[in-house]
Amino acid sequence: MAAAIVLVAFATAAWMLYPVMRIEYQQQRQKQTLEQRLAALQARNEELRKKAQRLQTPEGVEEVARESLGLTRPGEQVYIVTETEPTAAPAPDVTEQTRSIQATETSPITAILDLIFGVR
Repeated sequence: MAAAIVLVAFATAAWMLYPVMRIEYQQQRQKQTLEQRLAALQARNEELRKKAQRLQTPEGVEEVARESLGLTRPGEQVYIVTETEPTAAPAPDVTEQTRSIQATETSPITAILDLIFGVR
């Protein structure tokens, strides 16, 4: 009889606390995800800031002029090597930019808690 009472009390407590615990857990996971995104965006922002500073120097301007615009210094000759068959330009590689904002692997315990509390 005492075991039944304890079981009912435990089930009632779990039933009452589950919604609160679920919301708390979901908010913690959302906060963790947003903090990871923020860190990735801050790192990307720093990269862009350094690139902008580089472009404010004569060397940076010359680098862009040579690579993007095909400009040369007086007396230089440009040689363009082409392939025999025309090919489409390759897609830009953005993995370096997006690698840090991709979802990180979760531990088995976190995966179980995600399943219990309905976190995708």
